[in-house]
Amino acid sequence: MKSDNRARYADRIDRVLSHLETCDSERLPDLAELADIAALSPFHFHRIYRIMTGETPAETLRRVRLARTVPALQDEAVTVTQAAGASGYASSQSFARAMKSATGSTSTQLRRDQGLLDQLLRPDRPEHTPMPVEIVSTQPLRLMAIRNVGAYAELNQVYERLFAAVFSRIGLDMLRGIWGVWHQDPRFANEADLVFDCAIDVGDTFAPGGEVSVLDVAGGRCARLRHIGSYDVLHESIDRLYAQIIHSGDRIADRPLYVNYVDDPESRPEPDLRTDIYLPLE
Repeated sequence: MKSDNRARYADRIDRVLSHLETCDSERLPDLAELADIAALSPFHFHRIYRIMTGETPAETLRRVRLARTVPALQDEAVTVTQAAGASGYASSQSFARAMKSATGSTSTQLRRDQGLLDQLLRPDRPEHTPMPVEIVSTQPLRLMAIRNVGAYAELNQVYERLFAAVFSRIGLDMLRGIWGVWHQDPRFANEADLVFDCAIDVGDTFAPGGEVSVLDVAGGRCARLRHIGSYDVLHESIDRLYAQIIHSGDRIADRPLYVNYVDDPESRPEPDLRTDIYLPLE
């Protein structure tokens, strides 16, 4: 592990932690603001933050707000309603729900158990087992794409529209590959704001039109990891790829992560599906 590289990312995430710890607003600052504080690309900020801290920014803000109530909970003279006010929650009911969700305990239980109070201030930081990855040099890609904004449940239909639009004009034998470009982590972003580029490689044989446009993917150095199995757990492999690069001497470039769906899911069993994940590097 190149400790200086990990320290570089840690310093950037520490700046965000410091900001969240002093943030008085009940609203989580938007992704662009937090990414700017960390001097990281919005494409990668959320994943790097969660890998480095073990929690999402929203979870950090909730923990900080709850942690502010610890001194009040230790004082028997302070009511739960007063503690809720100290945390910034609008009501004791919302405070109680947040406390139970975060700790698995009620405020009364926390008062009786100092160990539980301590855990509130020390969230787990799970260790990530590095996975071997390939550092490869990729060629630029000229893809035909339809951008989807919204729920990822719609992606199959978008790919179907893309295939219909392209292969109604050229032969299916011109297909060189099926690709996807991720702009957010769907596990932690608002569904309505998710952006995903559904794309295929057919070389220079198709002139774009209608809802199909050209998507140029820059070539260069990438970290590549092959995921084998269901698309449902693809993001677990993506997380491990990020963790491996954070622990290496390489820097992540300001370009979105993209994937190559190697196999047709209709002709290969789900446990055997291969997906190559590409993380652009500087």
